[in-house]
Amino acid sequence: MDTDADLPRSNVRRIVKQKITELKGTGGPDIHLNRDALTALSEACRVFIHLISATANDICVESKRQTISVGDVISALEDLEFGDLIAELEGDIEDHRSEMRERAKKRSESIKKRKAQKAAEELASETKKGEGGEETTTDGNGVPVAAAAGEDRAKEGEAAHGGIEAGKPVLANTPAGAGAEPMAE
Repeated sequence: MDTDADLPRSNVRRIVKQKITELKGTGGPDIHLNRDALTALSEACRVFIHLISATANDICVESKRQTISVGDVISALEDLEFGDLIAELEGDIEDHRSEMRERAKKRSESIKKRKAQKAAEELASETKKGEGGEETTTDGNGVPVAAAAGEDRAKEGEAAHGGIEAGKPVLANTPAGAGAEPMAE
C-alpha cells in the first residue's frame, strides 16, 4: 500500500460513521469500525478515486484538453456504469457552486467595506490648515503630525514649526510633566 496516496483515516472514519448513522436512523447502538475495516474502506475509496480520475483523464486527453472538467468526471461515471451517482454528484456540485458564489459575495462586500473605511480614514487624515496658515497633517490614528513644509530645516537638524520636527507626532493637551513635550504654538 502506498502511504503517500492514502486518504486521511479520520476523514474516512467520519464519512463512514455519518453514512451508517444516516442509513440506520437514530435508533440502535453506535457502530464502531474495526481498524482493518477502516483500512479496507480507505483503500476501496482510494482505488475508486483513482479509477474515476484515470477515466476522466482519458476522456480529457481524447478531447485534446489538459484540464479535467466536471463534464469529464460525469462522463467517466457513465462509462464505468456508475450513472446512479450522477444525480447526487450534480446536486453536490450545485451546492458547492452556490457556496462559492456566497463566499465571493461576502468577500466582495468585505472588500467594499474596507475600501470605504480606508477612504474615510484617509479623508480624516488629509492635510488640514493649522493656526497661522501653517499646514499640519494627522497620522492614521488622527494624531497631528508636523507638516513637511519645513523639511529643509528639519533635515538640517533645526526645529520646524516652533520646535517640533517634521514627521513627529504632536501631543496636544498633554501636561508638561507627563513625559511628553507640550505642543508649541
